Amino acid sequence: MQPHDFCDPQSSVINGPVTGTAGAPPESKTRFETMLRLRQVFMVSLPLVLILVLQVSQPAEGFIIRLITETLQNNVAGEPILHERTNWDFDPEAAKRARSLYYEKNGFRSAKFIERLGVGLDGRHQERRQEQGERDVGRLNGEHNVNYPPPPA
Repeated sequence: MQPHDFCDPQSSVINGPVTGTAGAPPESKTRFETMLRLRQVFMVSLPLVLILVLQVSQPAEGFIIRLITETLQNNVAGEPILHERTNWDFDPEAAKRARSLYYEKNGFRSAKFIERLGVGLDGRHQERRQEQGERDVGRLNGEHNVNYPPPPA
């Protein structure tokens, strides 16, 4: 053995026998770049090949091919009818009128509607409302009178 066999040519420190691997060998770097390039080519070419095969092939009776074809056509591109232009006859004043009618019937944030659901729909709602009013006096800070105020005395 020669003294230069124990010397690392990069650091000139005696470390042991020289293996010739100061860092990564140059061929592994090119191999990594090659694998990265192949991966990129595969990722680009696979969808292109799939689209080409699905466009060129005749409608298949096979379950798998039909499933893939329908999935790509309906979920990726969307059904053709979704791309048609639609005209809506929209009246902005109608929305304001509908909102005022809704508030009149059901109250703000549907408070009257919720209260109507609470008293029931079997015809005994007036009795239940009176019972609930007697039960809740002083509990709700009079909020139960906001939706259905008591009759004038």
